[in-house]
Amino acid sequence: MAVVSIASAKGGCSKTTIAILVGAELALDGYRVAILDCDLNQHVSAFGLKAKLPGFAVIPNIGEKEVLKALRQAEAEHDVVLLDLPGGSSTLSLKAMQRSHFVLVPTRASLPDARDAMKTVAQIDDAEELARTPIPRALAWTLLRSGFESKVARHVRRSLEAEDVPILKSALMDRAAFQAIHLNGKVPRQVEPNGAAAGNVAALTREVMERLKVKEEVA
Repeated sequence: MAVVSIASAKGGCSKTTIAILVGAELALDGYRVAILDCDLNQHVSAFGLKAKLPGFAVIPNIGEKEVLKALRQAEAEHDVVLLDLPGGSSTLSLKAMQRSHFVLVPTRASLPDARDAMKTVAQIDDAEELARTPIPRALAWTLLRSGFESKVARHVRRSLEAEDVPILKSALMDRAAFQAIHLNGKVPRQVEPNGAAAGNVAALTREVMERLKVKEEVA
């Protein structure tokens, strides 16, 4: 059993998209997966109404008062629980992070997004202090365009690396297939299993699971 929070102080960084893609990928691999939709927009819940994925469940409308009880119930019934947290800092996010085995922070490769990502990292540090136990975390580049690394992206990456912030090697690329999931309720692996988008999701999910495996071995 593992709990993964997907958090960001900024909207529009593909937080919800990552929650859906990683959750669906794990369900297709045979895991029992639940996503707690804590975001005010409830986009994961809308996807869940369309999706046909065995072992995949979405629990909607999770707020500050409901999160701990909902998380406890989801942990008892599923192998992996993902939390799509609301943007910004909140008590809800702080509670979820304290109960997480790993926190993933999506961010675009721009200076404003990097600053917001560091705000999220600071909140993870606060949760870690309250929990009195290490909370593994990592950033994940999102909406990344294929091709060479731009000057801005390189500067942002080096700035974050200088702060000793872990960054996943796998990035979520800017693909139309990821936008289509909200339209058809299907993830790339269901539409084109051997396509580039499906491969992108598989690589990202694999790296997240590897981070969880390291956490279990340390524990």
